[in-house]
Amino acid sequence: MATVANIAGVTLTDSEGEDSYSLLPVFKSPNNPDYQREYTIHHSINGSFSIRKGEWKLELCPGSGGWSAPKPQKAKELGIPELQLYNLSTDIAEKNNVYDKHPEKVEELYNILMKCIDDGRSTPGIKQANDKSLHNEWPQLKKVRALKTEID
Repeated sequence: MATVANIAGVTLTDSEGEDSYSLLPVFKSPNNPDYQREYTIHHSINGSFSIRKGEWKLELCPGSGGWSAPKPQKAKELGIPELQLYNLSTDIAEKNNVYDKHPEKVEELYNILMKCIDDGRSTPGIKQANDKSLHNEWPQLKKVRALKTEID
Protein backbone atom coordinates (compact mmCIF):
# COMPACT_ATOMS: atom_id res chain seq x y z
CA MET A 1 0.00 0.00 0.00
CA ALA A 2 2.74 2.44 0.93
CA THR A 3 4.59 1.72 -2.32
CA VAL A 4 1.56 2.49 -4.49
CA ALA A 5 0.76 5.58 -2.42
CA ASN A 6 4.36 6.75 -2.83
CA ILE A 7 4.25 6.24 -6.60
CA ALA A 8 0.92 8.11 -6.79
CA GLY A 9 2.18 10.93 -4.57
CA VAL A 10 -0.42 10.22 -1.89
CA THR A 11 0.39 10.69 1.78
CA LEU A 12 -1.12 7.98 3.97
CA THR A 13 -2.75 8.97 7.24
CA ASP A 14 -1.66 7.35 10.53
CA SER A 15 -4.60 4.92 10.30
CA GLU A 16 -3.75 3.74 6.76
CA GLY A 17 -1.18 1.07 5.98
CA GLU A 18 0.04 0.80 9.56
CA ASP A 19 2.39 -2.03 8.61
CA SER A 20 3.23 -0.93 5.07
CA TYR A 21 6.62 0.35 3.94
CA SER A 22 7.26 1.82 0.53
CA LEU A 23 9.58 -0.27 -1.62
CA LEU A 24 9.96 2.58 -4.12
CA PRO A 25 13.42 3.58 -2.80
CA VAL A 26 14.60 -0.02 -3.31
CA PHE A 27 13.12 -0.16 -6.82
CA LYS A 28 14.91 3.04 -7.72
CA SER A 29 18.21 1.94 -6.20
CA PRO A 30 18.68 -1.54 -4.65
CA ASN A 31 21.27 -0.25 -2.14
CA ASN A 32 19.24 2.83 -1.20
CA PRO A 33 19.70 3.62 2.52
CA ASP A 34 16.25 5.28 2.60
CA TYR A 35 14.51 1.91 2.88
CA GLN A 36 13.40 1.69 6.53
CA ARG A 37 12.10 -1.80 7.29
CA GLU A 38 14.27 -3.27 10.06
CA TYR A 39 12.14 -6.31 10.87
CA THR A 40 9.19 -8.28 9.57
CA ILE A 41 6.45 -9.85 11.66
CA HIS A 42 4.84 -13.06 10.44
CA HIS A 43 1.43 -14.29 11.53
CA SER A 44 0.65 -17.86 10.47
CA ILE A 45 -2.59 -19.48 9.38
CA ASN A 46 -3.31 -20.60 12.96
CA GLY A 47 -2.39 -17.21 14.45
CA SER A 48 1.13 -18.02 15.59
CA PHE A 49 3.70 -15.23 15.58
CA SER A 50 7.29 -14.98 14.45
CA ILE A 51 9.57 -12.04 13.83
CA ARG A 52 12.62 -11.64 11.61
CA LYS A 53 15.30 -9.02 12.05
CA GLY A 54 18.57 -9.18 10.16
CA GLU A 55 19.90 -12.70 10.28
CA TRP A 56 17.65 -13.72 13.20
CA LYS A 57 14.18 -15.25 13.29
CA LEU A 58 12.25 -15.82 16.52
CA GLU A 59 9.28 -18.19 16.34
CA LEU A 60 6.79 -18.20 19.19
CA CYS A 61 5.16 -21.54 18.48
CA PRO A 62 6.22 -25.15 18.10
CA GLY A 63 6.76 -26.14 14.47
CA SER A 64 5.68 -24.05 11.54
CA GLY A 65 2.47 -22.67 13.03
CA GLY A 66 0.48 -23.50 9.95
CA TRP A 67 0.46 -25.29 6.61
CA SER A 68 4.01 -26.62 6.38
CA ALA A 69 5.61 -29.41 8.37
CA PRO A 70 5.77 -29.88 11.18
CA LYS A 71 2.23 -28.73 11.78
CA PRO A 72 1.39 -27.57 15.33
CA GLN A 73 -0.01 -30.87 16.67
CA LYS A 74 2.87 -32.91 15.24
CA ALA A 75 5.37 -30.36 16.57
CA LYS A 76 3.93 -30.77 20.07
CA GLU A 77 4.18 -34.56 19.75
CA LEU A 78 7.82 -34.17 18.67
CA GLY A 79 8.53 -31.97 21.70
CA ILE A 80 9.48 -28.90 19.67
CA PRO A 81 9.64 -25.97 22.09
CA GLU A 82 7.41 -22.91 21.95
CA LEU A 83 10.44 -20.65 21.58
CA GLN A 84 12.62 -21.12 18.55
CA LEU A 85 15.47 -18.82 17.50
CA TYR A 86 17.38 -19.34 14.29
CA ASN A 87 20.35 -17.59 12.73
CA LEU A 88 19.27 -17.62 9.10
CA SER A 89 22.74 -16.67 7.83
CA THR A 90 24.08 -20.04 9.01
CA ASP A 91 20.88 -22.10 9.26
CA ILE A 92 18.40 -21.22 6.50
CA ALA A 93 16.65 -24.59 6.96
CA GLU A 94 15.91 -23.69 10.62
CA LYS A 95 17.33 -26.94 12.00
CA ASN A 96 19.43 -25.58 14.90
CA ASN A 97 17.30 -23.86 17.54
CA VAL A 98 19.66 -21.54 19.46
CA TYR A 99 17.18 -19.70 21.71
CA ASP A 100 18.92 -20.90 24.86
CA LYS A 101 22.31 -19.64 23.61
CA HIS A 102 21.15 -16.09 22.74
CA PRO A 103 18.69 -14.93 25.43
CA GLU A 104 19.46 -11.26 24.65
CA LYS A 105 18.36 -11.75 21.02
CA VAL A 106 15.20 -13.60 22.10
CA GLU A 107 14.33 -10.75 24.47
CA GLU A 108 15.08 -8.07 21.85
CA LEU A 109 12.88 -9.67 19.19
CA TYR A 110 10.11 -10.50 21.65
CA ASN A 111 10.03 -6.88 22.88
CA ILE A 112 9.87 -5.53 19.31
CA LEU A 113 6.98 -7.87 18.51
CA MET A 114 5.03 -6.92 21.63
CA LYS A 115 5.58 -3.20 21.04
CA CYS A 116 4.18 -3.53 17.52
CA ILE A 117 1.16 -5.46 18.77
CA ASP A 118 0.55 -2.98 21.58
CA ASP A 119 1.05 -0.01 19.21
CA GLY A 120 -1.23 -1.53 16.55
CA ARG A 121 1.48 -0.90 13.94
CA SER A 122 5.02 -1.72 12.89
CA THR A 123 5.69 1.62 11.21
CA PRO A 124 6.37 5.00 12.81
CA GLY A 125 3.24 6.94 13.72
CA ILE A 126 0.44 7.35 16.20
CA LYS A 127 -0.63 4.27 18.16
CA GLN A 128 -3.57 2.49 16.55
CA ALA A 129 -6.19 0.03 17.78
CA ASN A 130 -5.75 -3.54 16.62
CA ASP A 131 -8.48 -5.53 14.87
CA LYS A 132 -10.03 -6.32 18.25
CA SER A 133 -10.26 -3.45 20.68
CA LEU A 134 -9.36 -5.89 23.46
CA HIS A 135 -6.57 -7.71 21.62
CA ASN A 136 -5.66 -9.50 24.85
CA GLU A 137 -8.57 -11.81 23.96
CA TRP A 138 -6.57 -13.36 21.10
CA PRO A 139 -5.75 -16.91 22.27
CA GLN A 140 -2.42 -16.86 20.41
CA LEU A 141 -1.48 -13.52 21.96
CA LYS A 142 -2.23 -14.82 25.44
CA LYS A 143 0.14 -17.67 24.66
CA VAL A 144 2.84 -15.28 23.41
CA ARG A 145 2.48 -13.08 26.51
CA ALA A 146 2.80 -16.20 28.70
CA LEU A 147 6.12 -17.04 27.02
CA LYS A 148 7.59 -13.89 28.60
CA THR A 149 8.34 -15.91 31.73
CA GLU A 150 10.49 -18.30 29.70
CA ILE A 151 12.33 -15.36 28.11
CA ASP A 152 13.06 -13.78 31.47
